[in-house]
Amino acid sequence: MIACASPQAQVPGNDLLIGMLAREIAALSYKLTEQELYRLIAVGALVYERGRRGRA
Repeated sequence: MIACASPQAQVPGNDLLIGMLAREIAALSYKLTEQELYRLIAVGALVYERGRRGRA
């Protein structure tokens, strides 16, 4: 039998996603090039902005 996700499964909110991304950036920052680090920070900023606009 194949298990499928519940249609009522909770989707993580933007605050949770931002926190997860920040922890990953912190954990990987010493392995990343400067350009990769800036790119990840930019992605985090975009997710944050979209979350703010969604609440307004």
